Order: sequence, then C-alpha cells, then structure tokens
Amino acid sequence: MLTFPLLTQSDTCLFLLTADPDGFFQLKECRGRIGTILRQTNVLAEVANAVRRGGLRVEHLLETKASHPVLDPKTSSIFGSDGDHELHGSAGVPREGTIGIGGPAGLWHFIYRSSFLDQYVASEFSSPLHTTSAQKRLYRAYQKLYTSMHGAGAAGPHKMQYRRDERHVLLSWRTSDFELYAAFDPLADKSSAVAVCNRVCQWLRDLESEIFLLGATPFSWCN
Repeated sequence: MLTFPLLTQSDTCLFLLTADPDGFFQLKECRGRIGTILRQTNVLAEVANAVRRGGLRVEHLLETKASHPVLDPKTSSIFGSDGDHELHGSAGVPREGTIGIGGPAGLWHFIYRSSFLDQYVASEFSSPLHTTSAQKRLYRAYQKLYTSMHGAGAAGPHKMQYRRDERHVLLSWRTSDFELYAAFDPLADKSSAVAVCNRVCQWLRDLESEIFLLGATPFSWCN
C-alpha cells in the first residue's frame, strides 16, 4: 500500500493498493492522472470542504427528531418486524432532563459497522471527549466491549450490553447485519440510551447511500 498526499491539501491523501512489489512508479503515474481529474472536476475542493465541515455529529440527531420520532422498542423496530434488529429497553422515549452535553440523552460518540459491507462509520467526538487521552480511554472501553460481545463461554458472545463506569455509559448492540457501540454521559439512564441507539440506527439507515459503498464487497473496487 502506498500513500500519496493530494496536491496542497495536507489533510487529504490518496491510498493506492497493489500486490506488485515493484509497482511504485506505476502507482505514482496513476496518482498524477487521478489528481488531474480531481482538479478538473472540482472534486478535491469538495473533499477539502467536507473535511473542514467535519463528519457525523451526535448533535445532529436533535435536528432529525421531528421527521424521525423515537419508536417504542417494545412494540416496534426501526428495521421492521425482525426481532433480531430491535433493541429492547424499559422505555421508548428519553426521560425529561436526560439531554447531555453531546446529543440526545447525553450521547457522546458512536461506532456503527455494517457486517454485510464490512464498512464502518463513526461520529465526531463531542466536547467531553476532546482530548487525546479521553479518546484513547473510550477506544479501550470499546475494545473490551467488542471482546465481550464476540467472546465464548460465560463472557459472551452477547447481542446487547449496557455498562456504566465513572467516565461513561456504554451500550453495545450486535445483530446479523450490524454492530453498534455507543458512549453516553455517565448519568444517562438505560431506557434513554436504548431509545437513542434506535434513533442512531434509523439516522444511519437514511444516510446509507451517502456514507457507505453500496453493492460492493471488500476490495472489489480494486479488480
């Protein structure tokens, strides 16, 4: 794998993959052609603008509340009637006063992975997780959750877990189609976290064509 900076955009780069150990100069030539096309079509400027705007933010969930009401996970599923795609909790609507610094119910961050596409998307870190140390702690917590969700024996595997520590409320959810790992304010209650996770999945479902390469298996685009 070779990495090339794209023109003058220091925060944008191009990854080129090859199985040929002597393919450097061929890929370098390809990089030049790709760069020319990106300049001519103004795509590179759009990429730079998108980087400056940032990615998915948990605060944006508040903006979708009117068009995507929270569903009661005891009676309905955002993916239809398949129970495997329904996250259950004791209530379907976040309780009064549970809006935290991040998104609804104090949502700070999430990672969503499509099992079928083998692709993932993660939100930007909200303000409580603005430091590198806080982000590393969260990733270590996610790692423990992942191990527990996929482990054998008494420790797993699991379809859903809810954990609370002194720094976060963590919720993980695994189905045959996707995995979701979410971090909340440590004061968030379980019912609110469950309801917000349903909203996150509905939100990503609506944005699916924009954030994932649909109809492609891993690395099929290299053929």
